[in-house]
Amino acid sequence: MTMTIKKRLGSMHRIGWFFGKQYVTTLIDRYVHRQRREEAVMDFVLQHATAGSPDSVLATMDSFARQRRWLQNVGPTKGAVLVRALRESGAQRVLEIGSYCGYSATLIGRELAARGGHLTAIEISRRNAEVARRIVAHAGLASVVTFRRGTLESEIGHLTEPFDAIFLDHWKDVYLADLKRLEERRLLRAGTVVVADNVGFFDVPDYLGYVRECGRYTSRYERATVEYQEGLEDGVEVSVFNG
Repeated sequence: MTMTIKKRLGSMHRIGWFFGKQYVTTLIDRYVHRQRREEAVMDFVLQHATAGSPDSVLATMDSFARQRRWLQNVGPTKGAVLVRALRESGAQRVLEIGSYCGYSATLIGRELAARGGHLTAIEISRRNAEVARRIVAHAGLASVVTFRRGTLESEIGHLTEPFDAIFLDHWKDVYLADLKRLEERRLLRAGTVVVADNVGFFDVPDYLGYVRECGRYTSRYERATVEYQEGLEDGVEVSVFNG
């Protein structure tokens, strides 16, 4: 057996174990009627994080995810890639698709607050959108972030001006469709940076093939690991729209 095959089998085993653990945890939560992890992290933040401090909110969420229950937010490692892309582009107007508990909205909002920017965040889950809204407000960023509940398809009619940066962190099978929707509505401009999370962990060949080969983007892959799981490989695709 070659080293490459052994490596792939080992990776598949770790992925299977990880998803199995999360599935069992979810079943236990339902069986014992334990509080949903999204609401649990919100309560944890409201109790332990310093109000008005994005840094404290992010650190508290990281602590919860590492020591209590795993969270599927971007996390600090890939979050650093996102922040670097925002700074390189000088983004003022940012769109986020997939807010979950508000970690990335807090991360982006912290960057934009310093230069008078604004984030529009779209989240499909009513409960998660409320959790994200409360966490962002606790971080002191309520005036910097506007939440819209729904999908890009349902909310795109309310978006009227091009964005400087887009963060994709929702259903992976619609990454490409949503990117094309943004292109068709001219919500990208020359220089807009598109950051797509989890493209090294999930199989998204259509999206990666498009941004790397269509000629409209200059794209690079940033190697990383799954949030709070250093043994699972992941990555972020950072693509700059050429116009």
